[in-house]
Amino acid sequence: MPTAMFSTRLDEELKAELERIARAEDRSASWVANQAIRAFVQERRAVRDLVDAGLEMVERNAAGVTPEAVHEWMLDENERPFPIAG
Repeated sequence: MPTAMFSTRLDEELKAELERIARAEDRSASWVANQAIRAFVQERRAVRDLVDAGLEMVERNAAGVTPEAVHEWMLDENERPFPIAG
């Protein structure tokens, strides 16, 4: 895959930690930063896709799970499946 130059400022402590990780993994700091940025971008893209899907469902008036049911599920200490839309 072709690469492009990208420049950014890091605080000194973060840069030192990045370099420490790179040495421990026998990689360059650039490689480690590239992997971290890739993971960040993939996570943000996945979140955006979920938000967009949710907004589409709202626009279609699709059945959903009530906030109360979600809240109850989150506070329940027992393992149980996520509530079903109704």
